[in-house]
Amino acid sequence: MELNREKLPIIYDTLAKQNIDAWLICGRETAMNSEPVLPVLGDLDFIIATCLIFTKTKCIAIVSPLDVEGYKLIDGIDEVRCYQGSFDDEIAAVLKDLAPKRLALNFAKNDSASDGLRTGMKMMLDRIFEEIHFHGEIVSAYDIIANVRGRKTEAQLEKICHCAEVAVGQLLSVPSILKADSTSKDIFDYLHKLAYDAGYGMSWTPSQCPGVSVDPAVPAGHMGIVDTPIVKGCMINIDYGVSKDGYVSDVQREFYVLKDDENEAPDEVKKAFETIKKAIRMAKDFMKPGVTGFEVDQVAREYIMSEGYESWNSALGHQVGHVCHDGGPILANRRARYNRPELIDTPLCAGNVFTLEPVIEIPQGRVCMEEMVVITDTGCEWLVAPQDELILVRV
Repeated sequence: MELNREKLPIIYDTLAKQNIDAWLICGRETAMNSEPVLPVLGDLDFIIATCLIFTKTKCIAIVSPLDVEGYKLIDGIDEVRCYQGSFDDEIAAVLKDLAPKRLALNFAKNDSASDGLRTGMKMMLDRIFEEIHFHGEIVSAYDIIANVRGRKTEAQLEKICHCAEVAVGQLLSVPSILKADSTSKDIFDYLHKLAYDAGYGMSWTPSQCPGVSVDPAVPAGHMGIVDTPIVKGCMINIDYGVSKDGYVSDVQREFYVLKDDENEAPDEVKKAFETIKKAIRMAKDFMKPGVTGFEVDQVAREYIMSEGYESWNSALGHQVGHVCHDGGPILANRRARYNRPELIDTPLCAGNVFTLEPVIEIPQGRVCMEEMVVITDTGCEWLVAPQDELILVRV
């Protein structure tokens, strides 16, 4: 077990800026009862009931006698408290000593990455608060987790970038296997084999990754693969990512299957492709620390609508890295499911990795490239080379 020491300054800095005196993380058997923040903090897993408490200056671990020696070896944990009897009593004693005025717990209404506190543990903590007559303010740890999870370190960026480069390379090889009778399932199986043979996993549920759309008559979205023949004169859109060493990628590439009498895509297809490409670049050029997800979304959305297309029914992009949808602020408009200040009005930070994936629907199918970018101290950079040209396929 180990703590990611590169994350510790982010934790302490965020606690200080948010004026939070303590951040309490507790759980048990987290391999079964997931606490999403633990893999972000390092190679950590709670077995017997365990608690980590971060103050503005130190990290305290409350652990069982079976775990105490292991936690003493973890660099970055400043104090290890062993409970010989009751886990509850030891937490109560530490909270009495700290007397935090503002205490953050892992609950959040709108962000699953910050909602790891289990019901049983919350009931235990409520009982402790009552017993010790705790009168401090209980707040969501969303702001802490959004920073700790979202601000990727250089080492993390290298791993995410590697996954993105592998995924794009594999996507670009897809035309080499396509024949007149190829189906979406053939593409799906091909990418699975490439990834697994090379030692990679899928970025999300394997039954849904990659998403392959080859026929505009077939519904798209988060669903298992539908075995559908490719159609000449239609788009092929592939939504794909691979995972490695705890990090993932998420990209989309766009193909057009030429009709027998075509040497290039129709003007309608080319216009939609160029509109998406420009919208992505406009959003990327606008992104920098301090702007909000809503503002970024509007740059792309307003341009696409100005070209005569409808607003698409999803966000412009999401954070990606530890998992495909990595929590924290997103790039979205004010439709009901996104209109939360913490999601779309929170200023973005350097180190955030986002997708940019606007959509245009045309009779030939779904037009959507999905690019990955990272916010820097002064602006924004591509994480992997973007798609510049529509990929033409002849079968």
